[in-house]
Amino acid sequence: MKDMMIDMMVLMMPYMKPVMWVGAVFAVIGLLIIISKFVLKIDMQKSILWSGRIALSTAVFFLAAQIAGYFLNMPPTVNFGDSSKFEFILVSFWQIGVALLVASLIIKFLSSKQRSKISAP
Repeated sequence: MKDMMIDMMVLMMPYMKPVMWVGAVFAVIGLLIIISKFVLKIDMQKSILWSGRIALSTAVFFLAAQIAGYFLNMPPTVNFGDSSKFEFILVSFWQIGVALLVASLIIKFLSSKQRSKISAP
């Protein structure tokens, strides 16, 4: 069973970088929407909510994958280097998960702060 799980992790590793970029893009989109909300004074609460939730779910996925990797004695990483040139810049899943978690919490904090500021007379 453990060997099968390790094989699945090895097969999934090339697909983790695009998943990470999806979470990062939605975190940036959420922060940009909040900034535009401050400037333009328009209500885009559903967009902020969805972008924060997608970033949060991606963060939870990466943190759970890191925990599963520790139980398999194979900590998962994403290579940001060019492996054809033998450049290996390895980043652990927990670092990606924490970065996305912090971004989603910032989105949540800023959107709730702006919402309370709008509702107050």
